[in-house]
Amino acid sequence: MSKREGCVRPEFEQWYPRLQAGIWYPADELTAVVLKQLKDDGPRWHSEDRVPSDTHFQFRGGDPEPERAPKTRHLDPRD
Repeated sequence: MSKREGCVRPEFEQWYPRLQAGIWYPADELTAVVLKQLKDDGPRWHSEDRVPSDTHFQFRGGDPEPERAPKTRHLDPRD
């Protein structure tokens, strides 16, 4: 499976001065850049549940949602 990557959407490029639209960044590096910007530069937006947000970025490759481990004991609550 390919490594997950993210690309800032052109309409949000100016919100992320360290990133360039049209360039695919490894998702872990992208997350670090966005978190550093939120911490150091002050947010220009309200962060969503996920950083980086699906609204501001496109993603490709990898597993978008990690699989949940199966329940191993019969007393574990079921989802």
